[in-house]
Amino acid sequence: MFGIPAVYIWIALAIIFFAVEVATTDIVSIWFAFGALCACIVAWIAPGAGWLQFVVFFAVSLVAMYYTRPILTKKLLKKTPTNADMLIGKTAQVTKEISPAAAGRVKMGDLTWQAKSDSVIPKGEICRIVKIEGASLIVEKVTVNS
Repeated sequence: MFGIPAVYIWIALAIIFFAVEVATTDIVSIWFAFGALCACIVAWIAPGAGWLQFVVFFAVSLVAMYYTRPILTKKLLKKTPTNADMLIGKTAQVTKEISPAAAGRVKMGDLTWQAKSDSVIPKGEICRIVKIEGASLIVEKVTVNS
């Protein structure tokens, strides 16, 4: 292509894809870098088979993406727990009634939080924090088994 051997074009593309991967904070182009390297090998072995180089590039890129993306995203893009995540499982006292229709308030230590629930929890009751959505605690009523 343009008097440049295909091997050099595939090497340049692999370097570009790798550079894009390094420059971003997400996994976006590493598979294409591997595909370009494999196409480079094909170009070296069979320089006249341009169609085969493209087939290898796309096939390797897609297969690599299919098999490694779930693993890489799970390993590299972990959710970092926050201090607020430590509240999950703890109990709080309801200071303003909570209902499915309206958020209430709970007090935990010296702090009060907006709280939501699928059931009605009257003022003064104890509730358990089950998750956090934005700035609201999602709580459930604590039942005492006698």
